[in-house]
Amino acid sequence: MRGVFFNDIKNDISFRIGDRDIIIMEHQSSWNPNMPLRMLWYIAKLYSRQLDSLELIYRSSLIHIPAPEFYVFYNGSQDEPDDQKLRLSSAFSHAADSLELTVNCYNINYSTQNKLLDSCYELRCYSIFVQKVRDGIQDGLELKTAIRQAITYCKTHDILADYFQKNESEVFDMVNFKWDQKRALEVAKEDGFADGIAVGEIRGERKATRKIALSLLKKGLPVGVITDSTNLSLEDVRKIAKDNGLAF
Repeated sequence: MRGVFFNDIKNDISFRIGDRDIIIMEHQSSWNPNMPLRMLWYIAKLYSRQLDSLELIYRSSLIHIPAPEFYVFYNGSQDEPDDQKLRLSSAFSHAADSLELTVNCYNINYSTQNKLLDSCYELRCYSIFVQKVRDGIQDGLELKTAIRQAITYCKTHDILADYFQKNESEVFDMVNFKWDQKRALEVAKEDGFADGIAVGEIRGERKATRKIALSLLKKGLPVGVITDSTNLSLEDVRKIAKDNGLAF
């Protein structure tokens, strides 16, 4: 449960099952149809970390990699089916079957008809807690009061009572932070600042990519490996080398 309540801090969760599978999961309170593209980025980074050297992909022998599975657990306010599949191919500008990635999405909002919640006690308890917080807010309670009331309800109705008893302060602080953070982002979007944040994130990613390219150049890796690994153009790599006084 700690990973659930601390989702906004921990973000993505990934783990391996032996040497066969990589499981990647993400919990979201805002619906995002672009998850297949994000998961593609996640798995690419995980695979690159597992290889001792990027030059391994140029070997003549087959490199075996664990099979990935992708999951999203959603509990936002937008109505979504209890379970659905999002496919990368849906984002293609035209129909193509050259690359596919499927994300299994589960709605974990509280419902008496939700099969996943019926089969998982912890998730069901979490969904009840979140719903109680929402109910309190909708009834006009302040956020902090709604959280306190939801925690009290869970303890008195034996809904993860031991967990809330031991971690009440921790849960309160993090849920309060999570809701306030969401509100701040909504206000920023209304004021037009969200676009600026998005631009900043893109610039940050570009800066990190160029830093990686510079590191690979210093290690003397082939230019083809650098362009393939960073998705930078040949001209971009040449400019990075020139700007840093490296032979190209």
